[in-house]
Amino acid sequence: MSFLEINRLHKRYGAVEVLKDINISLEEGGFLVLVGPSGCGKSTLLSTIAGLETITEGEIRIAGRRVNELHPSKRDIAMVFQSYALYPTMTVAQNIAFGMESRGVPKPEREEAVARVSEMLQINHLLGRKPSQLSGGQRQRVAMGRALVRDPQVFLFDEPLSNLDAKLRVDMRTEIKRLHQRVGTTIVYVTHDQIEAMTLATRIAVLRDGVLQQVGTPAEIYNDPVNVFVADFMGSPAMNLVPARINGGADMPMITLGRDAEDALSLPASGCEWLKAHDGREVLFGIRPEALTDAEGADRTADHVVEGECTVDVVEPAGSDTFVVTRLGGREVIARMRSDAVVSVGQRMPFAFNMDKAVFFDPQSEQRLS
Repeated sequence: MSFLEINRLHKRYGAVEVLKDINISLEEGGFLVLVGPSGCGKSTLLSTIAGLETITEGEIRIAGRRVNELHPSKRDIAMVFQSYALYPTMTVAQNIAFGMESRGVPKPEREEAVARVSEMLQINHLLGRKPSQLSGGQRQRVAMGRALVRDPQVFLFDEPLSNLDAKLRVDMRTEIKRLHQRVGTTIVYVTHDQIEAMTLATRIAVLRDGVLQQVGTPAEIYNDPVNVFVADFMGSPAMNLVPARINGGADMPMITLGRDAEDALSLPASGCEWLKAHDGREVLFGIRPEALTDAEGADRTADHVVEGECTVDVVEPAGSDTFVVTRLGGREVIARMRSDAVVSVGQRMPFAFNMDKAVFFDPQSEQRLS
Protein backbone atom coordinates (compact mmCIF):
# COMPACT_ATOMS: atom_id res chain seq x y z
CA MET A 1 0.00 0.00 0.00
CA SER A 2 1.24 3.48 -0.85
CA PHE A 3 2.29 5.69 2.05
CA LEU A 4 1.56 9.00 0.29
CA GLU A 5 -1.34 9.07 -2.15
CA ILE A 6 -2.45 11.99 -4.29
CA ASN A 7 -5.65 11.13 -6.13
CA ARG A 8 -7.29 13.19 -8.90
CA LEU A 9 -6.07 16.43 -7.38
CA HIS A 10 -7.14 19.75 -8.90
CA LYS A 11 -6.25 23.24 -7.71
CA ARG A 12 -7.92 26.38 -9.06
CA TYR A 13 -7.54 30.06 -8.30
CA GLY A 14 -10.83 31.41 -9.57
CA ALA A 15 -11.06 30.38 -13.22
CA VAL A 16 -7.36 29.54 -13.45
CA GLU A 17 -6.56 25.84 -12.98
CA VAL A 18 -2.95 25.45 -11.83
CA LEU A 19 -3.02 21.71 -11.04
CA LYS A 20 -4.98 19.38 -13.30
CA ASP A 21 -5.90 15.84 -12.25
CA ILE A 22 -2.68 14.92 -10.44
CA ASN A 23 -2.28 11.24 -9.47
CA ILE A 24 0.89 10.18 -7.64
CA SER A 25 1.67 7.45 -5.12
CA LEU A 26 4.83 6.98 -3.06
CA GLU A 27 5.93 4.08 -0.90
CA GLU A 28 7.02 4.59 2.72
CA GLY A 29 10.63 5.74 2.87
CA GLY A 30 10.55 6.84 -0.77
CA PHE A 31 12.11 10.03 -2.12
CA LEU A 32 9.76 11.74 -4.59
CA VAL A 33 11.13 14.69 -6.55
CA LEU A 34 8.67 17.08 -8.23
CA VAL A 35 10.48 18.63 -11.17
CA GLY A 36 9.59 20.98 -13.98
CA PRO A 37 10.14 24.51 -15.28
CA SER A 38 9.18 27.62 -13.31
CA GLY A 39 5.43 28.03 -13.04
CA CYS A 40 4.60 24.37 -13.69
CA GLY A 41 2.81 23.98 -10.33
CA LYS A 42 5.35 21.89 -8.40
CA SER A 43 5.58 24.25 -5.39
CA THR A 44 1.79 24.60 -5.32
CA LEU A 45 1.49 20.80 -5.24
CA LEU A 46 3.96 20.64 -2.34
CA SER A 47 1.94 23.29 -0.50
CA THR A 48 -1.25 21.24 -0.88
CA ILE A 49 0.51 18.25 0.71
CA ALA A 50 1.65 20.52 3.56
CA GLY A 51 -1.82 21.98 3.98
CA LEU A 52 -0.64 25.50 3.22
CA GLU A 53 -2.93 25.48 0.17
CA THR A 54 -6.41 23.96 0.03
CA ILE A 55 -7.29 21.74 -2.90
CA THR A 56 -10.29 22.26 -5.17
CA GLU A 57 -10.93 18.60 -5.92
CA GLY A 58 -9.35 15.27 -5.11
CA GLU A 59 -7.77 13.67 -2.09
CA ILE A 60 -4.43 13.47 -0.29
CA ARG A 61 -3.75 10.55 2.05
CA ILE A 62 -0.73 10.05 4.33
CA ALA A 63 -0.27 6.60 5.87
CA GLY A 64 -3.82 5.76 4.85
CA ARG A 65 -5.31 8.82 6.55
CA ARG A 66 -7.14 11.47 4.52
CA VAL A 67 -5.58 14.83 5.34
CA ASN A 68 -7.57 17.23 3.13
CA GLU A 69 -9.32 18.88 6.05
CA LEU A 70 -6.44 18.68 8.54
CA HIS A 71 -4.54 21.78 9.63
CA PRO A 72 -0.82 21.70 8.68
CA SER A 73 0.11 21.16 12.33
CA LYS A 74 -1.99 17.98 12.41
CA ARG A 75 -0.53 16.34 9.29
CA ASP A 76 2.72 15.16 10.93
CA ILE A 77 4.90 16.73 8.26
CA ALA A 78 7.97 18.99 8.43
CA MET A 79 8.93 21.48 5.75
CA VAL A 80 12.26 22.99 4.71
CA PHE A 81 11.83 26.16 2.65
CA GLN A 82 13.96 27.83 -0.01
CA SER A 83 14.67 30.63 2.46
CA TYR A 84 16.22 29.39 5.69
CA ALA A 85 13.79 31.44 7.85
CA LEU A 86 16.01 31.26 10.92
CA TYR A 87 15.46 33.55 13.90
CA PRO A 88 18.43 35.96 13.80
CA THR A 89 18.52 36.63 17.55
CA MET A 90 18.54 32.94 18.51
CA THR A 91 21.50 30.57 18.55
CA VAL A 92 21.60 27.50 16.34
CA ALA A 93 20.52 25.34 19.28
CA GLN A 94 17.61 27.65 20.06
CA ASN A 95 16.51 27.72 16.41
CA ILE A 96 16.49 23.93 16.23
CA ALA A 97 14.63 23.57 19.53
CA PHE A 98 12.15 26.41 19.05
CA GLY A 99 9.32 24.28 17.62
CA MET A 100 9.65 21.71 20.39
CA GLU A 101 9.67 24.45 23.01
CA SER A 102 6.49 25.93 21.52
CA ARG A 103 4.82 22.52 21.81
CA GLY A 104 5.82 22.21 25.45
CA VAL A 105 8.40 19.45 25.05
CA PRO A 106 10.39 19.16 28.32
CA LYS A 107 13.87 20.69 28.29
CA PRO A 108 15.81 17.39 28.72
CA GLU A 109 14.03 15.94 25.67
CA ARG A 110 14.73 19.09 23.66
CA GLU A 111 18.41 19.01 24.53
CA GLU A 112 18.66 15.32 23.66
CA ALA A 113 16.95 15.88 20.29
CA VAL A 114 19.17 18.89 19.45
CA ALA A 115 22.30 16.89 20.31
CA ARG A 116 21.18 13.93 18.21
CA VAL A 117 20.27 15.99 15.14
CA SER A 118 23.26 18.32 15.31
CA GLU A 119 25.61 15.33 15.40
CA MET A 120 23.82 13.76 12.44
CA LEU A 121 24.19 16.99 10.43
CA GLN A 122 27.71 17.67 11.75
CA ILE A 123 26.79 21.09 13.19
CA ASN A 124 27.28 20.33 16.91
CA HIS A 125 30.24 22.76 16.95
CA LEU A 126 27.91 25.54 15.74
CA LEU A 127 25.19 25.28 18.39
CA GLY A 128 26.21 28.47 20.19
CA ARG A 129 26.44 30.65 17.07
CA LYS A 130 23.86 33.04 15.59
CA PRO A 131 22.66 32.66 11.96
CA SER A 132 24.70 35.72 10.90
CA GLN A 133 27.86 33.82 11.82
CA LEU A 134 27.05 30.88 9.52
CA SER A 135 27.69 30.15 5.85
CA GLY A 136 24.82 29.39 3.48
CA GLY A 137 25.41 25.66 3.72
CA GLN A 138 25.51 25.78 7.51
CA ARG A 139 22.26 27.75 7.63
CA GLN A 140 20.62 25.15 5.39
CA ARG A 141 21.78 22.40 7.75
CA VAL A 142 20.22 24.27 10.67
CA ALA A 143 16.95 24.58 8.76
CA MET A 144 17.06 20.84 8.09
CA GLY A 145 17.86 20.19 11.77
CA ARG A 146 14.79 22.15 12.81
CA ALA A 147 12.69 19.81 10.64
CA LEU A 148 14.48 16.64 11.73
CA VAL A 149 13.81 17.07 15.44
CA ARG A 150 10.11 16.79 14.64
CA ASP A 151 10.60 13.15 13.52
CA PRO A 152 7.65 13.56 11.10
CA GLN A 153 6.04 11.03 8.79
CA VAL A 154 6.92 13.11 5.72
CA PHE A 155 9.62 15.71 5.00
CA LEU A 156 8.82 18.39 2.43
CA PHE A 157 11.66 20.32 0.76
CA ASP A 158 10.86 23.38 -1.39
CA GLU A 159 13.92 24.13 -3.57
CA PRO A 160 16.22 24.11 -0.52
CA LEU A 161 19.47 24.44 -2.48
CA SER A 162 18.59 27.18 -4.97
CA ASN A 163 20.23 29.93 -2.88
CA LEU A 164 23.59 28.14 -2.71
CA ASP A 165 26.53 28.42 -5.09
CA ALA A 166 27.26 25.54 -7.48
CA LYS A 167 29.86 23.71 -5.35
CA LEU A 168 27.85 24.04 -2.15
CA ARG A 169 24.77 22.80 -3.97
CA VAL A 170 26.61 19.60 -4.91
CA ASP A 171 27.88 19.16 -1.34
CA MET A 172 24.42 19.69 0.17
CA ARG A 173 22.86 17.36 -2.36
CA THR A 174 25.17 14.63 -1.07
CA GLU A 175 24.23 15.50 2.53
CA ILE A 176 20.51 15.22 1.76
CA LYS A 177 21.07 11.87 0.04
CA ARG A 178 23.07 10.64 3.03
CA LEU A 179 20.40 11.93 5.41
CA HIS A 180 17.68 10.01 3.57
CA GLN A 181 19.73 6.82 3.65
CA ARG A 182 20.28 7.27 7.38
CA VAL A 183 16.78 8.16 8.60
CA GLY A 184 14.65 6.51 5.89
CA THR A 185 11.80 9.01 6.21
CA THR A 186 9.47 9.65 3.28
CA ILE A 187 10.53 12.81 1.40
CA VAL A 188 8.85 15.01 -1.21
CA TYR A 189 11.31 17.44 -2.78
CA VAL A 190 10.70 20.28 -5.25
CA THR A 191 13.36 21.46 -7.68
CA HIS A 192 13.69 22.85 -11.20
CA ASP A 193 17.16 21.27 -11.43
CA GLN A 194 16.91 17.95 -13.26
CA ILE A 195 20.38 16.88 -12.02
CA GLU A 196 19.10 17.16 -8.43
CA ALA A 197 16.06 15.16 -9.44
CA MET A 198 18.09 12.36 -11.06
CA THR A 199 20.60 12.03 -8.22
CA LEU A 200 18.24 12.23 -5.24
CA ALA A 201 14.98 10.58 -6.23
CA THR A 202 13.63 7.07 -5.94
CA ARG A 203 10.70 8.41 -8.01
CA ILE A 204 10.41 11.51 -10.19
CA ALA A 205 7.22 13.34 -11.17
CA VAL A 206 7.63 15.67 -14.14
CA LEU A 207 5.12 18.52 -14.38
CA ARG A 208 4.36 21.02 -17.13
CA ASP A 209 1.68 23.72 -16.93
CA GLY A 210 -0.03 21.95 -14.05
CA VAL A 211 -0.24 18.63 -15.89
CA LEU A 212 1.63 15.54 -14.72
CA GLN A 213 3.68 14.34 -17.68
CA GLN A 214 5.29 11.19 -16.27
CA VAL A 215 6.01 9.48 -12.95
CA GLY A 216 8.71 6.85 -12.65
CA THR A 217 12.13 5.91 -11.38
CA PRO A 218 15.06 8.09 -12.54
CA ALA A 219 16.04 5.35 -15.01
CA GLU A 220 12.51 5.16 -16.43
CA ILE A 221 12.25 8.93 -16.82
CA TYR A 222 15.67 9.17 -18.45
CA ASN A 223 15.63 6.11 -20.70
CA ASP A 224 11.92 5.80 -21.49
CA PRO A 225 10.40 9.29 -21.69
CA VAL A 226 6.73 9.21 -22.64
CA ASN A 227 6.83 12.43 -24.65
CA VAL A 228 9.11 15.05 -26.19
CA PHE A 229 8.88 17.39 -23.20
CA VAL A 230 10.21 14.79 -20.73
CA ALA A 231 12.89 13.67 -23.19
CA ASP A 232 14.09 17.24 -23.70
CA PHE A 233 13.78 18.40 -20.08
CA MET A 234 15.59 15.53 -18.39
CA GLY A 235 19.28 15.15 -19.20
CA SER A 236 22.30 17.41 -19.56
CA PRO A 237 23.05 17.75 -22.41
CA ALA A 238 19.45 17.13 -23.46
CA MET A 239 18.36 14.27 -25.68
CA ASN A 240 18.95 14.84 -29.39
CA LEU A 241 15.57 15.06 -31.16
CA VAL A 242 15.98 14.84 -34.92
CA PRO A 243 13.28 14.95 -37.64
CA ALA A 244 13.47 11.72 -39.62
CA ARG A 245 11.53 9.53 -42.04
CA ILE A 246 10.87 5.81 -41.67
CA ASN A 247 11.37 3.74 -44.80
CA GLY A 248 10.21 0.17 -44.34
CA GLY A 249 12.53 -2.37 -45.92
CA ALA A 250 11.82 -6.03 -46.60
CA ASP A 251 14.09 -7.15 -43.78
CA MET A 252 14.58 -4.04 -41.65
CA PRO A 253 13.17 -0.49 -41.55
CA MET A 254 15.55 2.36 -42.32
CA ILE A 255 15.75 5.78 -40.68
CA THR A 256 16.48 8.64 -43.06
CA LEU A 257 18.06 11.79 -41.59
CA GLY A 258 18.72 14.94 -43.63
CA ARG A 259 22.24 16.40 -43.75
CA ASP A 260 23.12 19.99 -44.67
CA ALA A 261 24.43 20.21 -48.26
CA GLU A 262 24.90 16.42 -48.33
CA ASP A 263 22.91 13.36 -49.25
CA ALA A 264 20.60 12.09 -46.52
CA LEU A 265 21.97 9.64 -43.98
CA SER A 266 20.17 6.29 -43.85
CA LEU A 267 20.57 4.10 -40.78
CA PRO A 268 19.23 0.58 -40.34
CA ALA A 269 16.79 0.59 -37.42
CA SER A 270 18.38 -2.47 -35.81
CA GLY A 271 16.27 -3.81 -32.98
CA CYS A 272 13.35 -1.55 -33.97
CA GLU A 273 11.51 -3.86 -36.40
CA TRP A 274 8.20 -2.56 -35.03
CA LEU A 275 8.90 0.63 -37.03
CA LYS A 276 7.81 -1.24 -40.17
CA ALA A 277 4.26 -0.36 -39.15
CA HIS A 278 5.21 3.32 -39.59
CA ASP A 279 6.60 3.02 -43.12
CA GLY A 280 6.77 6.41 -44.86
CA ARG A 281 5.97 8.30 -41.67
CA GLU A 282 7.73 11.44 -40.41
CA VAL A 283 8.96 10.96 -36.83
CA LEU A 284 11.26 12.51 -34.26
CA PHE A 285 14.27 10.30 -33.67
CA GLY A 286 15.54 10.64 -30.08
CA ILE A 287 18.98 9.58 -28.92
CA ARG A 288 20.99 10.64 -25.86
CA PRO A 289 24.49 12.13 -26.41
CA GLU A 290 26.14 9.19 -24.63
CA ALA A 291 24.40 6.80 -27.05
CA LEU A 292 25.99 8.66 -29.97
CA THR A 293 29.76 8.42 -29.94
CA ASP A 294 32.90 7.50 -31.87
CA ALA A 295 33.14 3.95 -33.17
CA GLU A 296 35.86 2.93 -30.70
CA GLY A 297 33.92 4.33 -27.74
CA ALA A 298 30.62 2.59 -28.52
CA ASP A 299 29.01 0.44 -25.81
CA ARG A 300 30.34 -3.09 -26.37
CA THR A 301 27.42 -4.59 -24.43
CA ALA A 302 24.83 -3.07 -26.77
CA ASP A 303 23.08 -5.44 -29.17
CA HIS A 304 22.45 -2.93 -31.95
CA VAL A 305 25.10 -0.32 -32.77
CA VAL A 306 25.08 1.14 -36.28
CA GLU A 307 27.47 3.62 -37.85
CA GLY A 308 26.88 6.61 -40.09
CA GLU A 309 29.28 9.21 -41.39
CA CYS A 310 28.75 12.80 -40.23
CA THR A 311 30.72 16.03 -40.56
CA VAL A 312 32.08 17.57 -37.35
CA ASP A 313 30.93 21.17 -36.78
CA VAL A 314 32.20 21.88 -33.25
CA VAL A 315 34.53 20.09 -30.81
CA GLU A 316 34.18 20.82 -27.08
CA PRO A 317 36.76 19.13 -24.82
CA ALA A 318 35.26 18.67 -21.34
CA GLY A 319 37.91 16.80 -19.38
CA SER A 320 36.43 13.34 -18.98
CA ASP A 321 34.52 13.61 -22.28
CA THR A 322 34.70 15.31 -25.64
CA PHE A 323 31.41 16.72 -26.91
CA VAL A 324 31.16 16.78 -30.69
CA VAL A 325 28.47 18.71 -32.56
CA THR A 326 27.22 17.74 -36.00
CA ARG A 327 24.01 18.55 -37.90
CA LEU A 328 21.26 16.12 -38.81
CA GLY A 329 17.69 16.83 -39.84
CA GLY A 330 18.45 20.55 -39.82
CA ARG A 331 19.31 20.51 -36.12
CA GLU A 332 22.46 20.48 -34.02
CA VAL A 333 23.17 17.03 -32.63
CA ILE A 334 25.56 16.43 -29.72
CA ALA A 335 27.67 13.28 -29.42
CA ARG A 336 29.59 12.37 -26.26
CA MET A 337 32.91 10.86 -27.21
CA ARG A 338 35.97 9.64 -25.32
CA SER A 339 38.27 12.28 -23.82
CA ASP A 340 41.10 11.03 -26.02
CA ALA A 341 39.03 10.76 -29.20
CA VAL A 342 40.93 12.36 -32.10
CA VAL A 343 38.37 14.71 -33.65
CA SER A 344 38.78 17.92 -35.63
CA VAL A 345 36.36 20.50 -37.03
CA GLY A 346 35.38 19.77 -40.63
CA GLN A 347 36.34 16.11 -40.34
CA ARG A 348 33.97 13.55 -41.84
CA MET A 349 33.96 10.54 -39.55
CA PRO A 350 31.83 7.56 -38.52
CA PHE A 351 29.47 8.18 -35.59
CA ALA A 352 28.22 5.14 -33.68
CA PHE A 353 24.46 5.14 -32.94
CA ASN A 354 23.38 2.83 -30.11
CA MET A 355 19.93 1.86 -31.37
CA ASP A 356 19.17 0.02 -28.11
CA LYS A 357 18.80 3.50 -26.60
CA ALA A 358 16.87 5.11 -29.49
CA VAL A 359 13.30 6.37 -28.98
CA PHE A 360 10.77 7.72 -31.47
CA PHE A 361 8.04 10.35 -31.12
CA ASP A 362 5.12 11.56 -33.19
CA PRO A 363 5.99 15.12 -34.38
CA GLN A 364 2.39 16.34 -34.04
CA SER A 365 1.26 14.87 -30.70
CA GLU A 366 4.87 14.69 -29.35
CA GLN A 367 3.95 11.39 -27.71
CA ARG A 368 6.22 8.35 -27.70
CA LEU A 369 5.75 5.78 -30.48
CA SER A 370 6.07 2.09 -29.68
